[in-house]
Amino acid sequence: MRRAATVVAVLVQAGCASSGRFLWEEYTSVGIASIGTGDYRQAEHFLSRALTKADDLGPKERGISLNGLGELYRREHRDREAEALFLRALEVKEAGLGREHPDVAVTLTNLGLLYVTDGRDQEAAPLFERALAIQDRQSPRNERAIARTLTGLAQAYRH
Repeated sequence: MRRAATVVAVLVQAGCASSGRFLWEEYTSVGIASIGTGDYRQAEHFLSRALTKADDLGPKERGISLNGLGELYRREHRDREAEALFLRALEVKEAGLGREHPDVAVTLTNLGLLYVTDGRDQEAAPLFERALAIQDRQSPRNERAIARTLTGLAQAYRH
């Protein structure tokens, strides 16, 4: 992770990274990778920076950034903050990309997982069902995303 952060810093200082899109992609990539390694402090730093850059790019980037921060906070058990970010991401994605866009399904699944963790299974199940309907219509199908959604739906039904 430090290597990626150093590469971004060097490129910015050298003038090679003048594009907001490039910075957004790099910040997002490092932030998501940091979530995966459990370095939540670094993840928050880079995902927050990505969100700032996303404001100038569009609804897809803004929605992805909001969703990424929401997922970080979900994993940190910062449930109120996570819910607010997921709801904002959902609003941005639906308005800018359409209600059937695959990125909408990602946020629906993440919000559903948050609700299951909070014991809000009756609120979670319809989110998973809607996400699954979107995912089933996509070509090619993202089997990993579908499996994640089905797992969440099973948890909601089990409780």
